[in-house]
Amino acid sequence: MNVSDVLGILQLPTVSHMEAHTVPQHKLVLQSNVGPIDVLLDGGFQMGCLYDVAGEAGSGKTQLCMQLAVNAQKPVGQGGLGSRVVFVDTTGDFSPERVVMMAAARDLDPSSVLAGILYVRAHSLQHLLVLLEKAFKEVVAGDVGLLILDELTRLVRTEALSARERTEAYAKVIYSLWRVARAGAVVIATRQVVQSDGIRPAGGAALDTYACLTLLLRKRGVVREAEVLSTPWKRGTATFRIGEHGVEEA
Repeated sequence: MNVSDVLGILQLPTVSHMEAHTVPQHKLVLQSNVGPIDVLLDGGFQMGCLYDVAGEAGSGKTQLCMQLAVNAQKPVGQGGLGSRVVFVDTTGDFSPERVVMMAAARDLDPSSVLAGILYVRAHSLQHLLVLLEKAFKEVVAGDVGLLILDELTRLVRTEALSARERTEAYAKVIYSLWRVARAGAVVIATRQVVQSDGIRPAGGAALDTYACLTLLLRKRGVVREAEVLSTPWKRGTATFRIGEHGVEEA
């Protein structure tokens, strides 16, 4: 397969390591409402940043994403962004029923919250790139404050690509996510982990160049652990659990 069939014309601008890792000075912060996680992130998820959330199946990635999709619609003074959300799903794990439970537990109208989530299932790499371009336009228009991609690596791994083409595909998707963040949004991208000299995020190191930080989630029995792996935040950990009403303090 010719990579141009999947990626179109691949023209990525040169972005320095310093530019990619510079934390934008936006005042808006999206809180998870899980105290230890927000403390770990110096208050929450900052607008203008791309966050890499990695972890094994069942570690809480999708649960955290759905909770952030609910919280983003809360007013700014209550830890939200007061905005709509784009939720791009590549795995089919998004649960409207779970979102309803989370919204009700936060005294939000479930119907309004669901209406504020622009949900779409991405079925191919080319479809994903088109969706990310549309998300960029929504953010520029001021209609969306949070973009979630759950999960990043699946569609790249399922395409019949050579190693070089796969590397280029990751680069294109990740740059598109970073571009959405810099347009004025919080961007969360999840990915699975692989076993290779310990546990590490799948998809290689391309996301490390553009993400403000990597948050690695682990299962510790009924408790979950979140560990910050990259700068500019200090390395540290926070514990949480998955409860009836969402992600909660352990």
